Amino acid sequence: MPKFDVDIPHALPPEDVKARLSSATGKIESKYGAACKWINDKQLSVSRKGLDATVTIEATRVHIELGLGLLLSAMAPAIKAGLVKELTGLLTPAPSSTG
Repeated sequence: MPKFDVDIPHALPPEDVKARLSSATGKIESKYGAACKWINDKQLSVSRKGLDATVTIEATRVHIELGLGLLLSAMAPAIKAGLVKELTGLLTPAPSSTG
């Protein structure tokens, strides 16, 4: 299974990152048929046939180790681009409303 690394920078406290990732697990499970399970406070396992990923929350980034089966590895660039787009949107802080 070919392995790929994806890094998404963030400027959030780790507990906020975990909360945001947790809020997205239902969508991942229903839309993509993947099983999501927290390994510990900083690591989320995502798996389905042909895909295994470990999502690790770090101080300034979310690091994803992505293993793709033969059929999905041909789509690796699109999968990586989709991950970057979705997670960047998920981890961007909401604008504060001061004033």
